[in-house]
This record gives sequence, structure tokens and C-alpha cells, in this order.
Amino acid sequence: MTKNSGLAVEYQEDHVNPEISAQDDEWFDLLPIEKKLCGISFGLGVALLVVFLGIFRF
Repeated sequence: MTKNSGLAVEYQEDHVNPEISAQDDEWFDLLPIEKKLCGISFGLGVALLVVFLGIFRF
């Protein structure tokens, strides 16, 4: 491994593609189905937590 190869890697990391950095600034609201799926997942997780705590505590 030469000293120059390390510099090339650092050079590539410093220069980010402008399209990628522009995409990071964009924000899209969740779709209704995505909100519903998040709610179902959260509710299922809480329900299972309660069930497992109830089973293993008693």
C-alpha cells in the first residue's frame, strides 16, 4: 500500500455527489398507508410487551 492510495480515499470522501446532498434536504410526508402500518406495528409491539410481561411476571 502506498502513501498516495490513502490520499485518494480521503479525496473521494470529501467530495459528495451534489444530487445526493440535494436529496438529503428533501422531505416527504408519510402516506396514509405508511402511517397506518406504523401505528399497527407500534400497537402490536406494545400489546405484545404487555402480554409477555403478564405471562412471565405471574
